[in-house]
Amino acid sequence: MIFHIREFTADDYTAIAEIGNAIYPDYRSSADEIRYDDEHFDKKYLFKRYVAEIQNRVAGYAEYHHMPGMFHPQKFWVYVGVHPSFQKRGIGRALYEKIETDLRALNAVRIFTNTREDYPRSLAFLQRNGFAETQRSWESRLNVHTFDLSKFAHYLERFSAHGLTISTLAQERQRDPDSLKKLHELFVLIMEDVPHPDQYTPVDFEHFLRYSIEHPDTIADGYFIAKDGEQYIGLSNLRRSQGEPKDLYQGLTGVRREYRNKGIAIALKLKTVEYARAHGYEVIKTWNDSTNVGMLAINEKLGFVRQPAWITFAKEFA
Repeated sequence: MIFHIREFTADDYTAIAEIGNAIYPDYRSSADEIRYDDEHFDKKYLFKRYVAEIQNRVAGYAEYHHMPGMFHPQKFWVYVGVHPSFQKRGIGRALYEKIETDLRALNAVRIFTNTREDYPRSLAFLQRNGFAETQRSWESRLNVHTFDLSKFAHYLERFSAHGLTISTLAQERQRDPDSLKKLHELFVLIMEDVPHPDQYTPVDFEHFLRYSIEHPDTIADGYFIAKDGEQYIGLSNLRRSQGEPKDLYQGLTGVRREYRNKGIAIALKLKTVEYARAHGYEVIKTWNDSTNVGMLAINEKLGFVRQPAWITFAKEFA
């Protein structure tokens, strides 16, 4: 079957959402969510996407872009996806060759991508094309309905005994005009300690607003902030998914270095579980680097069940 590759247009959002959902049905995205991310991607970074078309149907797509959290002008994140109905026909190879040609013209020095460890075809494709593993993250899931909050009440009591409090993004925005600036500062500090496959670069305030605060999947009442007086010392936030109305995604959970080992992280995560139960959600999904033993231990203690790992791969360009 003959296919051709062309540049992505705004009419293709539904098609690429369907492709992504067919490849990874456990992590569904809507066309609107993808469009929002595209439209709010900072124009100072490079972003390019192509689609492969068969008889006026989009069968696959490929993209590359700079990484705001690991920015380097010659390093990029890449993705190639082909609908399962059209795999094993050379479409993925052709899409990859298209973006690799672009990247070489841009003098790329390193590219990154990822896939789940139980996707052997994707793993084989990456290995054949010179990618090597650089990082491994465990996905974990919590069944909200079977979680017994009463077993963990003492963690919240211990937290309160330190004279600390927990608020939400919604509450803080109402009461503190500096809340977003303070939250951005905390976010940057915590992200410095999160394992990255390359050099971390802090995102600016505007990027933080677009993707962490104003994003349509952000839940202001499910974004929890630990406080010592007026100082923000920890956070844990939940995000909804338009394609998975019963699931929540756990975003960043972290605490300032000088406040660690006081039970703050587990108290924050307990608040997210309380929120999920109160609002009828069924599952919380989260990811942690395989070397982040502290957070992995907290998740295990709370009853999160480990899923197949996601592996980040890198390829060096000569």
